[in-house]
Amino acid sequence: VCARQFVPRYCRGPSPPASRMPLLEAEKRVLACLLCFCAVIFGGWLVLSPLGGVADTHQLETMFLELEEELEEAQSDLREARAEASSLREALRRAGVPSPALSANSSSFYGARHSSQPASQPHAQPKAGTAVSTPAALEKIRDPCAGRPGATARGSGPRPIPGGDLEASGVLEAAFAARAVEGELIFLSVGDTRDHRRVAKDPALKDISTDFLLHLLANLRALGRENWLILSTRRLCGRLQAEHCERSCVWSTLWDDHPGLEPWRLKPGDMFLMWAQQWRYVARALELGYRVFRADTDVYFAEDPYPLLRSPLLRPFEMVVQHDFASMLDNNRRPACSAPPRRPADSAVAPGLQTCGTRPRHLALLNIGLLYVRSSPGGGAYAAINETWAAFLSKLSGPPYKPKHLNGRVESQALIDQPFMRKAVDELAAPDSASLPPKPASHWAVVSGASAHPYPAGVTCSLADQGGCGAVLEARRKTAFLVQLVRPRRPLAGLRRDERIALAPDWLFGRGCLTHV
Repeated sequence: VCARQFVPRYCRGPSPPASRMPLLEAEKRVLACLLCFCAVIFGGWLVLSPLGGVADTHQLETMFLELEEELEEAQSDLREARAEASSLREALRRAGVPSPALSANSSSFYGARHSSQPASQPHAQPKAGTAVSTPAALEKIRDPCAGRPGATARGSGPRPIPGGDLEASGVLEAAFAARAVEGELIFLSVGDTRDHRRVAKDPALKDISTDFLLHLLANLRALGRENWLILSTRRLCGRLQAEHCERSCVWSTLWDDHPGLEPWRLKPGDMFLMWAQQWRYVARALELGYRVFRADTDVYFAEDPYPLLRSPLLRPFEMVVQHDFASMLDNNRRPACSAPPRRPADSAVAPGLQTCGTRPRHLALLNIGLLYVRSSPGGGAYAAINETWAAFLSKLSGPPYKPKHLNGRVESQALIDQPFMRKAVDELAAPDSASLPPKPASHWAVVSGASAHPYPAGVTCSLADQGGCGAVLEARRKTAFLVQLVRPRRPLAGLRRDERIALAPDWLFGRGCLTHV
């Protein structure tokens, strides 16, 4: 937009009269969408009128929503164009580069084909004493984000990336390598305006995911963790880069042409599709040797979770995932020991595992909004990740779910990823002889919080008050949690390893969704 519209209109000689000022492309799109929107509303009124016969209100509602989305996208493009124009104008002012000098010295940067003047027409020359643009000044214009967090590499930390489609050759590998630190990658995903659940509750919430994301990034930066990669849409990634200098986002065209999208009322960029895509990429990261922390964006970390995940208490588990026990199923009760804690005789079977009872699987619900995995191909936790996105594809390839209470409309929430992973873990569960008493496949083992220290050596807690740290440690050692042994259905490349999944104690990942508020 800057190259094609802003510079020719405002930086190259006198502007034409307002009556002959050409519209920006984004402005044309907004006007066209407004006209279409008005036409459809008028047409809908005719259909709903007595002269128009019986209307299919669901089709009209769908048309209205689609036009609203197109209008919002066009308005967003217009806002981006104006913001970019304002940003470039400010960059010009700060750099002290007059318009004629920019025109004369930057044709190779902006491209002569974008000029509003014939190539043979000479540009105005700067007057004597006028500062001519230098490479350093042009660099400021090229990158107004220079020095901003998220846009500049610092030391051995993650490097900024230009964005890209993870399905394009080499993009995924380059993005993972640039953003990971010491093999650790935080994987985030954020959509734009089509989270159906939030929009159904309140249309004002349609953009709240971006606000959540920005707050989470500030939270992680304060903890010294910036090794995140954001899966988004191409449009929203552009906004994050332009408006927030956040150069850590990518997008994906994976399954965008799947024939099941239209019957299920999904579009590229919808959150249910993006959530499934993310699990495919988490699995790919594990295949490449990374450890992945997958987090929802509507969370806040009161302390750095990495030392806790590396502690003697949680280090034995290949996956640590949030426990969704804030439910009526068990009266919101924490897991608790029902027998004295016992350690298996062969400590090599399950290092640090000190069990004290079992709990049935219907009281062991995963909440995959917070999940840390350090598995690899052939492992049980890796199989659970793989089966999650595979179950989504299987469902998407079948007939859409149309419950009776929706009167024939499609229930796209049947494609949400969390039930798929819960089912995968239940089906991969295996009996565990290291649990005392031995745990059947239908149950989870209860593990004592006193089995091992919750902090690695040299780490106490995030409080400055050591007395407070002592109280925190005492409370955490009292908190039991659940563990499941998972086994792949079949070997992968000759590998098949039993691994353990821990449902995190609530002092680590909280209690899951507050579904009753």
